[in-house]
Amino acid sequence: MIRLILPAIILASNATAQDRGLCRNVPYSEENCVRVLACIGDRGVFFDGNARGWDTGTVAGQMSDGTRCTGTWTAGGPLGTGIAQMSYSDGAVVDVVYYSQDSITGTVIGEGKDNLGRRIQVWSGENVLQFLTGDGAYGPALPCIKGDIPIS
Repeated sequence: MIRLILPAIILASNATAQDRGLCRNVPYSEENCVRVLACIGDRGVFFDGNARGWDTGTVAGQMSDGTRCTGTWTAGGPLGTGIAQMSYSDGAVVDVVYYSQDSITGTVIGEGKDNLGRRIQVWSGENVLQFLTGDGAYGPALPCIKGDIPIS
């Protein structure tokens, strides 16, 4: 089963808008790729990247302040849990525990902390933007600690 995660997570390729066009959900394949979004702390910083692989893999992306992030994720914990570990280009590191909501679409919700004490909230999956839109009329938004952050 695929249990993707976030943690600003991990390394594979850069998660720029250009890369997203190459990111496709391919269940049961090492070629699988889903988008990962996360809130970092409570100052409006967010992560946007990709998680790649099946049951284990890499994550890579960038925070809204320009900090690059890379790491790894592994599925297979009790009750659909997984872990992700990542490092930031500024030297910080993060650990995230995530919970698989739908392995086929790569949908996970996770949380953790970095070594700077910032809380990390993570969402991933093929349909992550639709999930983060919810009932809102204004499009997807990350529900971060100090208010929603619009995302596209």
